[in-house]
Amino acid sequence: MPLQLIKDGVDYIEGVTRQEFQEKYMLPQQPVIVKHFFGKDAPLYQKWTFDYFKQELGDLEVGIYDAEGKKQSDDRSYKGAPESMKFGDYLDLVQKGPTSRRLFLFNVFKHKKELFNDFEFPDVADRVLRRIPLAFFGGKGGLTRIHQDMDNSNVYLTELAGKKRVVLFDPKYSDMLYRYPFGTHTSVDINNPDYEKFPALDKVVGYDCTIEAGDTIFMPSGWWHHIEYQSAGIGFSMRSISPNTGTLLRGLYQVGVLTHLDEMLRVTLGDRWFAYKKYVAERRATEALQQAS
Repeated sequence: MPLQLIKDGVDYIEGVTRQEFQEKYMLPQQPVIVKHFFGKDAPLYQKWTFDYFKQELGDLEVGIYDAEGKKQSDDRSYKGAPESMKFGDYLDLVQKGPTSRRLFLFNVFKHKKELFNDFEFPDVADRVLRRIPLAFFGGKGGLTRIHQDMDNSNVYLTELAGKKRVVLFDPKYSDMLYRYPFGTHTSVDINNPDYEKFPALDKVVGYDCTIEAGDTIFMPSGWWHHIEYQSAGIGFSMRSISPNTGTLLRGLYQVGVLTHLDEMLRVTLGDRWFAYKKYVAERRATEALQQAS
């Protein structure tokens, strides 16, 4: 059976009260898409455009990632941008047509602090990390491979220009998605799943969503996400700490211990370490598949 992706299976709402958000989405950790999450009149929805960022920060040198130009190991995150260019030149590039080059986890607020005045996080969640929002820019065809966020925070991804495809999977499927130990990645290709290599995918169910300008998608802590730019786009994300203590502690452990241990063993053991991780991922998936059958 093909990978089961439920099209538009996530609630799409406009306006949400704290009680509704907590009871229906935060506490049960269920994704939702909210139109105008920051309030319909929030300045960011009209102000944050390609032209605005080019005018204000065009001369800034930024790090660019290219999944096609430089192959990244399946079992780990990027440790640094492989190339750089002027921000204005990059914005021109992504608007011209399809490109795999992306600018992500970009702290644009560090360079223009007044952007904080353009929005206020609504009173629907606690322990919001208000001072570390991050921006994302990309062109049509840009892709963020499936992964979980290392810190296990809740993520509020807002689209300000363009359109993105977002595919989500509940963390309960982590073993069946062949998650590598010591990390938050997998070699599964959502667009071209290899069922002979990854037979446990037969039992995995995900949500296939689209977000457009003005939409914010809430991705609960630990949820897997695969993101594709369907046009040139601008987005930014904010985070809040998981309401689940176990999930929170797991995130701290992953950031503070596991990722560093993984890097040390990779350097020490080389290909043998990756081979071991693949073995563990496959064993766990086989066991999960047997239990589900």
